[in-house]
Amino acid sequence: MSSERNVDMFSGLVLILSIISLVMVIIGPFAGTWQGGSIYWYSCLDCENSTIGDYASQIFILILLILQIIIAVNELLPNKFISRDMTPFGLLSAIMIFGFSLIGLISFGVTYGYAEWWPDIGFYGPVVCGLINTILFYLKHKNK
Repeated sequence: MSSERNVDMFSGLVLILSIISLVMVIIGPFAGTWQGGSIYWYSCLDCENSTIGDYASQIFILILLILQIIIAVNELLPNKFISRDMTPFGLLSAIMIFGFSLIGLISFGVTYGYAEWWPDIGFYGPVVCGLINTILFYLKHKNK
């Protein structure tokens, strides 16, 4: 007898994307600015030039990414530790990740609008992850 187990492809992709995005937020700068000459300032979790808005956004993004990882792991396990359907929470968290990424970038851009500034890897990871995971959670919810 073979016991076949169907693996939830949506949850697997959400897990991979969330882990990659989590690493990007932790190790990479969220945004950067050029102050003239050879002076570059960056916004990241351990940088001193973060604004209150983008620093708070990065913290919320980390929390929501960890929540998405927990939801994806729960869906992939044969014996779920959360018996409730977590797809709506995953969808909401993915939308919030996308939103907090934009809010953080707007906050940084408004603060450093007088200088040349740009989004960096800590922004691109969560915004892409939020967008793709929103689509994946929506498709997962629709296919149930």
